[in-house]
Order: sequence, then C-alpha cells, then structure tokens
Amino acid sequence: MEIRIPSREEALWLLAAGLPPAGPFPLRSTDPDPGFFGPGSITWRVMREPLLLLGASRALLVQVAHPLVAEGALDHSDFAQDAVGRFQRTVAWVTTVVFGTKEEARAATREVNRAHRKVEGLLSEEHATGTWPAGSSYRARDQDLVLWVHAALVESMLATHDAAIGGLQPRDRDRFVVEWDQVVRMMGLPDGTGWEGYADLRTWMDQLVGNGAALPGAGSREVADVILVPRLGMQGPRALAELTGFITSGLLPDPIRRHYRIRWTPAQELAHRALCASLRRARTLMPRPFRVSPVYDFAVARAAGELRRRPQLRESLAEQPRLA
Repeated sequence: MEIRIPSREEALWLLAAGLPPAGPFPLRSTDPDPGFFGPGSITWRVMREPLLLLGASRALLVQVAHPLVAEGALDHSDFAQDAVGRFQRTVAWVTTVVFGTKEEARAATREVNRAHRKVEGLLSEEHATGTWPAGSSYRARDQDLVLWVHAALVESMLATHDAAIGGLQPRDRDRFVVEWDQVVRMMGLPDGTGWEGYADLRTWMDQLVGNGAALPGAGSREVADVILVPRLGMQGPRALAELTGFITSGLLPDPIRRHYRIRWTPAQELAHRALCASLRRARTLMPRPFRVSPVYDFAVARAAGELRRRPQLRESLAEQPRLA
C-alpha cells in the first residue's frame, strides 16, 4: 500500500475543513456530578484536545490489528456502509464516558455492552493467520479482546497527544492509564484487570504484537482498506483523504504498519515528524475550537454547578462549533 506525502497546504486544508462532521452534542445532564474523572484528572486535560481526532483512525487500526477483533468488525459492523455514523457513535461514547456524569457514562456503556453481547463467531479461512487458525472462535465480550480494544484506545490517545500536542510527562501517562481502569470495569471486567502504568501497558501490548496474537492478517487489511481510503464524508479533493491516511500511517507502531503492508520510507517518516512539529507549534495560534472542546467547557461548568445557576449557558456551550 502506497501512502503519499502531503503538502503543507493540504495539511492546513484538512484542519480547516477535512475532518469528519461532528455528531449531536453528546451531553445533556446539568447535574453537578464530575463523572468518573473530573476537572482534576489527567484524562480531562488530555481528552479536551480536539486534535486527538487525528488519532481516531490510528486507534481503530491498532484495535483491528488483532485478527479476531477484525473478524468481529467484518461480520457484525456496518462501518463500511455507514462510516460517518459509526465514527460519530464511537466518538460520542468516548466523550460521554470521559466528560459525562456517572449515570450518562454508565448508560452509554450499557448500550455498548448490550450490542457486544451479539458479536460472536468464527474466524474465516481467508482471514486465518499463523497464530489464529481458521475456526478460532471470538466473542466481543471475551476479556482478552476487551482488554486489547481498550489498550489500543488508551495508548493511541497518548501517542496522538505526544505527536500533535505534546507536553505530557511520564507521570501524566501513568496517571492516564490508571484512571482508565474504571472504564475497563464498566465494560464488565473485574478489578485489577488493568495496568500499573504506561510502561506496563506498552509491555503487554508489545508482547501480543511480538507473539503474533495482535498482528494484522487479511481481515485486518480489509478493514484498513476502508479506513486508509476514507469514506467519512470529508470535503475537498482526494488529496485530503490521502492526508488522513498519511497521518494515520505515521502514528502506527512499526510492526503493525509493516503487517498492514504499508510502504513507509525514511522520507515519509521525516515528513510526518515535520508535520506533527508544525501542528504543535501552530496549535497555540489556532481558534479555540481547535484547542479546547466545548464538551470540556460544558463538563467544567456542570461540575461547578454553573449550568444550573445559568440555564442559558447550557445552550450556548452546546451550540458552539466543534470538531467532535
């Protein structure tokens, strides 16, 4: 698979108009409940950044690098036919879990868990790998698969933050990983299932990649063909679609990228690093919706009781332009 290096102008165009459209505002409650994370958490500090959307496809590609996760997506998901809707629903769930009240987060996760109960099947012959033979069974609620999907999301958010925003210290990454343990519990896994910190998470993921359990097979590449040639309703010419593929490819771990058969040259690596450095420098000059999500402002105001004291503030924040 060939990934073209974009121009600087194409990169700016993507940020201006090329990202997928935001869905409905995900939060409703004015209850002054800080939720599962709250204003003092590293999670709110990281996830308030709209540019994390640039890592959404990266997270999905790491998740479906596991052949059983990819098979579940191919057998039970409508991502190829309703890419925009699937993207918006996923972003809405993540946003609600992070910034919603505890009840909003639980309700959103119950819906996900309910949908996942029906996701089970067998790995097809054409998608078999050396580690996973044809007929291997999968269930979306299997602990190992839930953990891999969760780990891929958490690690992808940190990788994207480092690339496009920067500023996190090692202790921040550790706190972020540990804070997300409560999401694992909401997904139905027992206490103590998570990791002690970022290094522990990466070691666990690297082991699964190293032993072949989470290396892309033919099914993973089938999903990647949809993701890396985006059909998310973006505006502009094909160059913008190619740019999203370039950004996503550069954020992938090298072993996973190779098994997706993405050709990645030293020139592309240098161009990707330069693009990310430009984003980090330019971020402070971007309009506020590119720097701080209105959903974060809504959650901060709610937790402080401002939404109940000033009812008009709720509508004002919910109607602000946003990336997701």
